[in-house]
Amino acid sequence: MLGHTSCLETPGTDLSLNVNDVPCFNTTNQTFLKLYVWNIHRRCYFFYPIINLYRISFYSEELWSVSINYKILIVFVGVFLAIAFAIPIKYEFASYDGQSYLLYSKINSASALSENTNQTSVDPLPSWKDGVIKKNIIDFVQNSTDKSNTKYYIAPENRIAVFDNDGTLWSEKPLYFQIYFALDRVPDTVAHNPSLKNQFPFNMILQKNFTALSNATEKDVMNLVAATHSNITETEFNNLVHQWAKTARHPQTNKLFTEMVYQPMLELLKYLEANQFKNFIVSGGGIDFIRESLSSVYNIPHERIIGSSLKSEFIDKFNNNMTNNTGNNNASYLIRTPELGSIDDKYGKPPNIQLHIGKIPVLVAGNSDGDLQMLEYASDNNPKGKSLEILVHHDDPKREYSYDKGAEKALQEAKNQDWNIVSMKNDFLNIFPGNETSIK
Repeated sequence: MLGHTSCLETPGTDLSLNVNDVPCFNTTNQTFLKLYVWNIHRRCYFFYPIINLYRISFYSEELWSVSINYKILIVFVGVFLAIAFAIPIKYEFASYDGQSYLLYSKINSASALSENTNQTSVDPLPSWKDGVIKKNIIDFVQNSTDKSNTKYYIAPENRIAVFDNDGTLWSEKPLYFQIYFALDRVPDTVAHNPSLKNQFPFNMILQKNFTALSNATEKDVMNLVAATHSNITETEFNNLVHQWAKTARHPQTNKLFTEMVYQPMLELLKYLEANQFKNFIVSGGGIDFIRESLSSVYNIPHERIIGSSLKSEFIDKFNNNMTNNTGNNNASYLIRTPELGSIDDKYGKPPNIQLHIGKIPVLVAGNSDGDLQMLEYASDNNPKGKSLEILVHHDDPKREYSYDKGAEKALQEAKNQDWNIVSMKNDFLNIFPGNETSIK
Protein backbone atom coordinates (compact mmCIF):
# COMPACT_ATOMS: atom_id res chain seq x y z
CA MET A 1 0.00 0.00 0.00
CA LEU A 2 1.35 3.44 -0.87
CA GLY A 3 1.70 5.83 2.06
CA HIS A 4 0.08 9.22 1.72
CA THR A 5 3.36 11.04 2.49
CA SER A 6 5.40 9.27 -0.20
CA CYS A 7 5.16 12.15 -2.65
CA LEU A 8 6.38 14.61 -0.06
CA GLU A 9 9.80 12.95 0.13
CA THR A 10 12.81 14.14 -1.77
CA PRO A 11 12.55 13.50 -5.52
CA GLY A 12 14.27 10.27 -6.38
CA THR A 13 12.74 8.31 -3.52
CA ASP A 14 12.28 4.69 -4.55
CA LEU A 15 8.56 4.12 -4.84
CA SER A 16 8.87 0.64 -6.31
CA LEU A 17 6.60 -2.05 -4.92
CA ASN A 18 7.77 -5.63 -4.65
CA VAL A 19 4.70 -7.13 -6.28
CA ASN A 20 6.45 -10.49 -6.46
CA ASP A 21 5.52 -10.84 -2.80
CA VAL A 22 1.84 -10.64 -3.70
CA PRO A 23 0.78 -14.18 -4.72
CA CYS A 24 -2.32 -13.18 -6.63
CA PHE A 25 -0.34 -11.13 -9.16
CA ASN A 26 0.92 -12.78 -12.32
CA THR A 27 3.46 -11.31 -14.74
CA THR A 28 0.92 -9.15 -16.58
CA ASN A 29 -0.48 -7.73 -13.34
CA GLN A 30 3.03 -7.05 -12.01
CA THR A 31 4.07 -5.13 -15.11
CA PHE A 32 0.88 -3.11 -15.03
CA LEU A 33 1.14 -2.27 -11.32
CA LYS A 34 4.80 -1.26 -11.64
CA LEU A 35 3.85 1.06 -14.49
CA TYR A 36 1.00 2.49 -12.45
CA VAL A 37 3.23 3.12 -9.43
CA TRP A 38 5.96 4.61 -11.62
CA ASN A 39 3.38 6.91 -13.17
CA ILE A 40 2.33 8.21 -9.76
CA HIS A 41 6.00 8.76 -8.98
CA ARG A 42 6.38 10.74 -12.23
CA ARG A 43 3.49 12.98 -11.24
CA CYS A 44 5.12 13.51 -7.87
CA TYR A 45 8.10 15.14 -9.65
CA PHE A 46 5.69 17.45 -11.45
CA PHE A 47 3.72 18.48 -8.39
CA TYR A 48 6.61 18.45 -5.92
CA PRO A 49 7.19 22.23 -5.83
CA ILE A 50 3.46 22.92 -5.50
CA ILE A 51 3.07 20.31 -2.78
CA ASN A 52 5.90 21.75 -0.68
CA LEU A 53 4.65 25.31 -1.22
CA TYR A 54 1.20 24.23 -0.10
CA ARG A 55 2.58 22.41 2.93
CA ILE A 56 4.73 25.41 3.99
CA SER A 57 1.92 27.85 3.36
CA PHE A 58 -0.57 25.82 5.36
CA TYR A 59 1.58 25.70 8.45
CA SER A 60 2.98 29.27 8.19
CA GLU A 61 1.13 31.60 10.59
CA GLU A 62 2.44 34.67 8.74
CA LEU A 63 1.14 33.53 5.38
CA TRP A 64 -2.06 32.08 6.81
CA SER A 65 -2.95 35.35 8.52
CA VAL A 66 -3.00 37.34 5.30
CA SER A 67 -6.04 38.16 3.24
CA ILE A 68 -9.01 35.89 2.72
CA ASN A 69 -8.04 35.64 -0.95
CA TYR A 70 -4.84 33.82 -0.04
CA LYS A 71 -6.80 31.44 2.18
CA ILE A 72 -9.12 30.68 -0.73
CA LEU A 73 -6.07 30.15 -2.96
CA ILE A 74 -4.59 27.65 -0.50
CA VAL A 75 -7.87 25.74 -0.32
CA PHE A 76 -8.17 25.78 -4.11
CA VAL A 77 -4.64 24.38 -4.51
CA GLY A 78 -5.45 21.67 -1.96
CA VAL A 79 -8.58 20.65 -3.81
CA PHE A 80 -6.68 20.65 -7.11
CA LEU A 81 -4.01 18.34 -5.72
CA ALA A 82 -6.62 16.01 -4.26
CA ILE A 83 -8.36 15.74 -7.62
CA ALA A 84 -5.06 15.28 -9.47
CA PHE A 85 -4.19 12.24 -7.37
CA ALA A 86 -7.63 10.81 -6.58
CA ILE A 87 -9.14 10.73 -10.06
CA PRO A 88 -7.22 8.46 -12.47
CA ILE A 89 -6.40 9.85 -15.85
CA LYS A 90 -7.99 7.63 -18.46
CA TYR A 91 -5.01 7.04 -20.70
CA GLU A 92 -1.39 7.94 -20.14
CA PHE A 93 1.96 7.10 -21.68
CA ALA A 94 4.55 5.91 -19.22
CA SER A 95 8.12 4.81 -19.75
CA TYR A 96 9.32 1.68 -18.05
CA ASP A 97 12.65 -0.03 -18.71
CA GLY A 98 13.07 2.03 -21.87
CA GLN A 99 9.72 1.05 -23.38
CA SER A 100 6.51 2.96 -23.91
CA TYR A 101 3.17 1.65 -22.81
CA LEU A 102 -0.35 2.86 -23.26
CA LEU A 103 -1.52 2.82 -19.67
CA TYR A 104 -5.14 2.51 -18.69
CA SER A 105 -5.27 4.11 -15.29
CA LYS A 106 -7.89 2.00 -13.54
CA ILE A 107 -5.95 -0.59 -11.61
CA ASN A 108 -8.67 -3.25 -11.92
CA SER A 109 -8.05 -3.38 -15.65
CA ALA A 110 -4.90 -5.34 -14.78
CA SER A 111 -7.16 -8.27 -14.06
CA ALA A 112 -8.84 -7.93 -17.45
CA LEU A 113 -5.47 -7.76 -19.18
CA SER A 114 -4.42 -10.88 -17.35
CA GLU A 115 -7.58 -12.74 -18.44
CA ASN A 116 -7.06 -11.77 -22.06
CA THR A 117 -3.44 -12.90 -21.91
CA ASN A 118 -4.45 -16.25 -20.46
CA GLN A 119 -7.11 -16.78 -23.11
CA THR A 120 -4.71 -16.17 -25.95
CA SER A 121 -1.78 -18.08 -24.51
CA VAL A 122 -3.72 -21.20 -23.49
CA ASP A 123 -5.63 -23.20 -26.09
CA PRO A 124 -9.28 -23.08 -24.94
CA LEU A 125 -10.23 -25.97 -27.25
CA PRO A 126 -7.41 -28.52 -26.99
CA SER A 127 -9.52 -31.44 -28.26
CA TRP A 128 -10.32 -29.60 -31.49
CA LYS A 129 -7.97 -29.93 -34.42
CA ASP A 130 -6.52 -26.67 -35.70
CA GLY A 131 -8.45 -25.67 -38.77
CA VAL A 132 -11.24 -23.52 -40.16
CA ILE A 133 -13.93 -24.65 -37.69
CA LYS A 134 -11.82 -24.11 -34.59
CA LYS A 135 -10.66 -20.74 -35.89
CA ASN A 136 -14.24 -19.66 -36.64
CA ILE A 137 -15.32 -20.52 -33.10
CA ILE A 138 -12.44 -18.69 -31.43
CA ASP A 139 -12.77 -15.68 -33.75
CA PHE A 140 -16.48 -15.45 -33.02
CA VAL A 141 -15.95 -15.54 -29.24
CA GLN A 142 -13.11 -13.02 -29.36
CA ASN A 143 -14.99 -10.63 -31.65
CA SER A 144 -18.22 -10.82 -29.67
CA THR A 145 -16.47 -10.13 -26.36
CA ASP A 146 -14.19 -7.31 -27.55
CA LYS A 147 -15.77 -3.95 -26.71
CA SER A 148 -13.48 -2.14 -29.11
CA ASN A 149 -14.89 -4.23 -31.97
CA THR A 150 -18.10 -2.28 -32.25
CA LYS A 151 -19.24 -4.14 -35.35
CA TYR A 152 -19.34 -7.58 -33.73
CA TYR A 153 -19.42 -6.92 -29.98
CA ILE A 154 -22.31 -8.58 -28.13
CA ALA A 155 -23.27 -7.42 -24.65
CA PRO A 156 -22.98 -10.17 -22.00
CA GLU A 157 -26.72 -10.25 -21.36
CA ASN A 158 -27.28 -11.16 -25.03
CA ARG A 159 -24.66 -13.91 -25.26
CA ILE A 160 -27.12 -16.78 -25.43
CA ALA A 161 -25.85 -20.16 -26.64
CA VAL A 162 -28.23 -23.09 -27.16
CA PHE A 163 -27.26 -26.72 -27.72
CA ASP A 164 -29.19 -29.77 -28.77
CA ASN A 165 -28.32 -32.77 -26.60
CA ASP A 166 -28.66 -36.16 -28.35
CA GLY A 167 -26.00 -36.41 -31.04
CA THR A 168 -24.67 -32.92 -30.26
CA LEU A 169 -23.36 -33.09 -26.70
CA TRP A 170 -23.45 -36.87 -26.22
CA SER A 171 -23.90 -39.91 -28.40
CA GLU A 172 -27.32 -41.13 -29.54
CA LYS A 173 -26.61 -44.59 -30.95
CA PRO A 174 -27.58 -47.40 -31.19
CA LEU A 175 -30.66 -45.94 -29.41
CA TYR A 176 -31.41 -42.68 -27.68
CA PHE A 177 -30.03 -43.17 -24.18
CA GLN A 178 -33.36 -42.26 -22.61
CA ILE A 179 -34.83 -45.36 -24.30
CA TYR A 180 -32.39 -47.51 -22.32
CA PHE A 181 -33.73 -45.93 -19.15
CA ALA A 182 -37.28 -46.76 -20.30
CA LEU A 183 -36.28 -50.38 -21.05
CA ASP A 184 -34.82 -50.73 -17.56
CA ARG A 185 -38.06 -49.38 -16.10
CA VAL A 186 -40.34 -51.93 -17.85
CA PRO A 187 -40.30 -54.72 -15.19
CA ASP A 188 -41.25 -52.32 -12.42
CA THR A 189 -43.83 -50.58 -14.62
CA VAL A 190 -45.52 -53.86 -15.55
CA ALA A 191 -45.51 -54.95 -11.90
CA HIS A 192 -47.56 -51.86 -11.06
CA ASN A 193 -49.75 -52.22 -14.16
CA PRO A 194 -50.12 -55.96 -15.05
CA SER A 195 -52.37 -55.17 -18.04
CA LEU A 196 -49.23 -54.15 -19.95
CA LYS A 197 -47.73 -57.63 -19.67
CA ASN A 198 -49.25 -58.90 -22.91
CA GLN A 199 -49.02 -55.69 -24.86
CA PHE A 200 -46.37 -54.84 -27.45
CA PRO A 201 -43.62 -53.76 -26.92
CA PHE A 202 -43.70 -54.57 -23.19
CA ASN A 203 -44.13 -58.32 -23.79
CA MET A 204 -41.12 -58.44 -26.13
CA ILE A 205 -38.99 -56.48 -23.67
CA LEU A 206 -39.87 -58.82 -20.81
CA GLN A 207 -38.95 -61.77 -23.02
CA LYS A 208 -35.71 -59.97 -24.02
CA ASN A 209 -36.71 -60.40 -27.65
CA PHE A 210 -35.03 -57.21 -28.78
CA THR A 211 -34.99 -58.29 -32.42
CA ALA A 212 -38.77 -57.95 -32.48
CA LEU A 213 -38.42 -54.35 -31.29
CA SER A 214 -37.09 -53.40 -34.71
CA ASN A 215 -40.73 -53.44 -35.80
CA ALA A 216 -41.71 -50.86 -33.20
CA THR A 217 -43.34 -47.74 -34.60
CA GLU A 218 -42.88 -44.18 -33.33
CA LYS A 219 -46.23 -44.57 -31.55
CA ASP A 220 -45.00 -47.73 -29.81
CA VAL A 221 -41.92 -45.90 -28.58
CA MET A 222 -44.02 -42.98 -27.33
CA ASN A 223 -46.30 -45.42 -25.45
CA LEU A 224 -43.24 -47.07 -23.91
CA VAL A 225 -41.83 -43.76 -22.71
CA ALA A 226 -45.20 -42.50 -21.44
CA ALA A 227 -45.85 -45.66 -19.42
CA THR A 228 -42.38 -45.90 -17.88
CA HIS A 229 -42.14 -42.18 -17.10
CA SER A 230 -45.57 -41.62 -15.54
CA ASN A 231 -47.83 -42.52 -12.61
CA ILE A 232 -45.01 -41.60 -10.29
CA THR A 233 -44.24 -38.44 -8.33
CA GLU A 234 -41.75 -35.96 -9.74
CA THR A 235 -39.47 -36.52 -6.76
CA GLU A 236 -39.48 -40.31 -7.23
CA PHE A 237 -38.84 -40.00 -10.96
CA ASN A 238 -35.95 -37.60 -10.48
CA ASN A 239 -34.36 -39.90 -7.90
CA LEU A 240 -34.71 -42.89 -10.24
CA VAL A 241 -32.98 -41.05 -13.11
CA HIS A 242 -30.25 -39.76 -10.83
CA GLN A 243 -29.45 -43.26 -9.54
CA TRP A 244 -29.72 -44.85 -12.99
CA ALA A 245 -27.20 -42.39 -14.44
CA LYS A 246 -24.63 -43.43 -11.84
CA THR A 247 -24.50 -47.06 -12.98
CA ALA A 248 -26.09 -47.53 -16.43
CA ARG A 249 -23.58 -48.39 -19.16
CA HIS A 250 -23.50 -48.19 -22.92
CA PRO A 251 -24.01 -51.67 -24.47
CA GLN A 252 -21.11 -51.30 -26.95
CA THR A 253 -18.42 -49.26 -25.17
CA ASN A 254 -19.23 -50.32 -21.59
CA LYS A 255 -18.74 -46.71 -20.61
CA LEU A 256 -21.23 -45.04 -18.31
CA PHE A 257 -23.78 -43.25 -20.45
CA THR A 258 -22.67 -40.02 -18.78
CA GLU A 259 -19.16 -40.73 -20.10
CA MET A 260 -20.44 -40.86 -23.67
CA VAL A 261 -20.36 -37.07 -23.83
CA TYR A 262 -18.17 -35.37 -26.42
CA GLN A 263 -14.99 -33.91 -24.94
CA PRO A 264 -14.65 -31.15 -27.59
CA MET A 265 -18.20 -29.98 -26.85
CA LEU A 266 -17.50 -29.95 -23.10
CA GLU A 267 -14.56 -27.67 -23.84
CA LEU A 268 -16.74 -25.43 -25.98
CA LEU A 269 -19.30 -25.12 -23.16
CA LYS A 270 -16.54 -24.19 -20.72
CA TYR A 271 -14.96 -21.72 -23.15
CA LEU A 272 -18.26 -19.96 -23.70
CA GLU A 273 -19.05 -19.82 -20.00
CA ALA A 274 -15.62 -18.29 -19.31
CA ASN A 275 -16.53 -15.53 -21.77
CA GLN A 276 -19.87 -14.71 -20.15
CA PHE A 277 -22.10 -16.70 -22.48
CA LYS A 278 -25.14 -18.38 -20.97
CA ASN A 279 -25.40 -21.98 -22.13
CA PHE A 280 -28.80 -23.63 -22.59
CA ILE A 281 -29.86 -27.10 -23.70
CA VAL A 282 -32.80 -27.18 -26.11
CA SER A 283 -33.50 -30.86 -26.77
CA GLY A 284 -36.21 -33.18 -27.99
CA GLY A 285 -35.33 -35.46 -25.06
CA GLY A 286 -37.19 -35.49 -21.79
CA ILE A 287 -36.57 -32.32 -19.80
CA ASP A 288 -36.47 -34.01 -16.38
CA PHE A 289 -34.34 -36.89 -17.66
CA ILE A 290 -31.70 -34.48 -18.98
CA ARG A 291 -31.80 -32.31 -15.87
CA GLU A 292 -31.19 -35.20 -13.50
CA SER A 293 -28.64 -37.12 -15.57
CA LEU A 294 -26.59 -34.39 -17.24
CA SER A 295 -26.89 -31.04 -15.47
CA SER A 296 -23.74 -31.62 -13.41
CA VAL A 297 -21.88 -33.17 -16.38
CA TYR A 298 -22.39 -30.06 -18.53
CA ASN A 299 -22.34 -27.59 -15.64
CA ILE A 300 -25.66 -26.23 -16.90
CA PRO A 301 -28.25 -25.57 -14.19
CA HIS A 302 -31.72 -27.15 -14.34
CA GLU A 303 -33.42 -23.90 -15.25
CA ARG A 304 -31.36 -23.64 -18.45
CA ILE A 305 -32.44 -27.06 -19.72
CA ILE A 306 -35.42 -27.13 -22.08
CA GLY A 307 -36.91 -30.37 -23.41
CA SER A 308 -40.01 -32.40 -24.12
CA SER A 309 -42.27 -33.19 -21.20
CA LEU A 310 -45.29 -35.07 -19.88
CA LYS A 311 -48.01 -33.21 -18.08
CA SER A 312 -47.94 -33.20 -14.29
CA GLU A 313 -50.82 -32.89 -11.85
CA PHE A 314 -50.61 -31.15 -8.52
CA ILE A 315 -52.10 -33.17 -5.67
CA ASP A 316 -52.97 -31.84 -2.26
CA LYS A 317 -55.43 -32.60 0.55
CA PHE A 318 -58.14 -30.55 -1.13
CA ASN A 319 -58.35 -32.41 -4.45
CA ASN A 320 -57.28 -35.95 -3.49
CA ASN A 321 -57.46 -37.85 -0.22
CA MET A 322 -55.07 -40.61 -1.37
CA THR A 323 -51.82 -40.81 0.54
CA ASN A 324 -48.58 -40.28 -1.31
CA ASN A 325 -45.49 -42.42 -1.00
CA THR A 326 -44.70 -40.98 2.42
CA GLY A 327 -48.06 -42.01 3.80
CA ASN A 328 -48.82 -38.42 4.74
CA ASN A 329 -52.03 -37.33 3.05
CA ASN A 330 -51.44 -33.73 4.11
CA ALA A 331 -48.29 -33.34 2.01
CA SER A 332 -48.84 -31.97 -1.47
CA TYR A 333 -46.88 -33.31 -4.45
CA LEU A 334 -46.65 -33.43 -8.24
CA ILE A 335 -47.48 -36.64 -10.06
CA ARG A 336 -46.48 -37.34 -13.65
CA THR A 337 -49.31 -38.28 -16.01
CA PRO A 338 -49.03 -40.28 -19.29
CA GLU A 339 -50.36 -37.28 -21.24
CA LEU A 340 -47.88 -35.50 -23.48
CA GLY A 341 -47.25 -31.92 -22.49
CA SER A 342 -44.71 -30.48 -24.94
CA ILE A 343 -42.59 -31.81 -27.80
CA ASP A 344 -39.42 -29.75 -28.04
CA ASP A 345 -38.33 -30.70 -31.52
CA LYS A 346 -38.13 -29.14 -34.98
CA TYR A 347 -40.71 -26.33 -35.21
CA GLY A 348 -41.29 -26.55 -31.47
CA LYS A 349 -37.78 -25.40 -30.60
CA PRO A 350 -37.85 -21.69 -31.56
CA PRO A 351 -41.15 -21.05 -29.71
CA ASN A 352 -39.76 -22.80 -26.63
CA ILE A 353 -36.61 -20.71 -26.83
CA GLN A 354 -38.76 -17.59 -26.79
CA LEU A 355 -40.98 -18.98 -24.04
CA HIS A 356 -38.21 -20.07 -21.68
CA ILE A 357 -35.30 -17.76 -22.60
CA GLY A 358 -36.97 -14.74 -24.18
CA LYS A 359 -34.00 -13.89 -26.39
CA ILE A 360 -32.72 -14.93 -29.80
CA PRO A 361 -29.60 -17.08 -29.37
CA VAL A 362 -26.37 -15.93 -30.98
CA LEU A 363 -24.85 -19.42 -31.01
CA VAL A 364 -26.73 -22.61 -31.90
CA ALA A 365 -25.33 -26.13 -32.10
CA GLY A 366 -27.22 -29.17 -33.35
CA ASN A 367 -26.75 -32.32 -35.40
CA SER A 368 -30.00 -33.24 -37.14
CA ASP A 369 -33.09 -32.08 -38.99
CA GLY A 370 -34.72 -31.70 -35.58
CA ASP A 371 -32.36 -28.76 -34.96
CA LEU A 372 -32.75 -27.08 -38.35
CA GLN A 373 -35.41 -24.62 -37.24
CA MET A 374 -33.45 -23.23 -34.28
CA LEU A 375 -30.35 -22.94 -36.49
CA GLU A 376 -32.45 -20.93 -38.96
CA TYR A 377 -33.87 -18.86 -36.10
CA ALA A 378 -30.42 -17.66 -35.04
CA SER A 379 -29.07 -17.24 -38.57
CA ASP A 380 -32.04 -15.25 -39.88
CA ASN A 381 -32.63 -13.02 -36.87
CA ASN A 382 -29.14 -11.80 -35.96
CA PRO A 383 -27.04 -9.24 -37.86
CA LYS A 384 -24.57 -10.83 -40.27
CA GLY A 385 -21.45 -11.92 -38.43
CA LYS A 386 -23.06 -11.77 -34.99
CA SER A 387 -24.20 -15.39 -34.79
CA LEU A 388 -22.51 -18.77 -35.06
CA GLU A 389 -24.28 -21.88 -36.33
CA ILE A 390 -22.69 -25.29 -35.71
CA LEU A 391 -23.83 -28.64 -37.13
CA VAL A 392 -22.10 -31.75 -35.79
CA HIS A 393 -21.65 -34.33 -38.55
CA HIS A 394 -21.30 -37.99 -37.51
CA ASP A 395 -18.72 -39.33 -39.95
CA ASP A 396 -16.33 -41.31 -37.74
CA PRO A 397 -17.31 -45.01 -37.77
CA LYS A 398 -14.17 -46.08 -35.92
CA ARG A 399 -14.35 -43.81 -32.87
CA GLU A 400 -18.12 -43.19 -32.83
CA TYR A 401 -20.69 -43.69 -35.62
CA SER A 402 -21.17 -42.64 -39.22
CA TYR A 403 -24.65 -41.69 -40.41
CA ASP A 404 -26.52 -38.94 -42.24
CA LYS A 405 -30.04 -40.32 -41.82
CA GLY A 406 -32.23 -37.77 -40.11
CA ALA A 407 -29.79 -34.96 -40.89
CA GLU A 408 -30.08 -34.69 -44.67
CA LYS A 409 -31.97 -31.39 -44.72
CA ALA A 410 -29.80 -29.81 -42.05
CA LEU A 411 -26.59 -30.79 -43.83
CA GLN A 412 -27.81 -29.37 -47.12
CA GLU A 413 -28.98 -26.12 -45.54
CA ALA A 414 -25.71 -25.80 -43.63
CA LYS A 415 -23.85 -25.96 -46.94
CA ASN A 416 -26.23 -23.45 -48.53
CA GLN A 417 -25.95 -21.01 -45.63
CA ASP A 418 -22.22 -21.53 -45.04
CA TRP A 419 -22.76 -22.70 -41.48
CA ASN A 420 -20.02 -24.54 -39.63
CA ILE A 421 -20.22 -28.28 -40.30
CA VAL A 422 -18.12 -30.04 -37.68
CA SER A 423 -16.62 -33.29 -38.94
CA MET A 424 -16.15 -35.60 -35.97
CA LYS A 425 -13.50 -37.43 -37.97
CA ASN A 426 -11.52 -34.39 -39.07
CA ASP A 427 -12.23 -31.73 -36.41
CA PHE A 428 -12.17 -33.74 -33.16
CA LEU A 429 -8.79 -34.86 -31.83
CA ASN A 430 -10.59 -36.78 -29.09
CA ILE A 431 -14.25 -37.69 -28.98
CA PHE A 432 -14.90 -38.95 -25.46
CA PRO A 433 -13.25 -37.87 -22.20
CA GLY A 434 -10.31 -39.98 -21.05
CA ASN A 435 -8.99 -42.82 -23.14
CA GLU A 436 -10.40 -43.14 -26.64
CA THR A 437 -12.82 -46.05 -27.07
CA SER A 438 -13.65 -47.60 -30.42
CA ILE A 439 -17.23 -48.62 -31.04
CA LYS A 440 -17.44 -52.42 -30.95
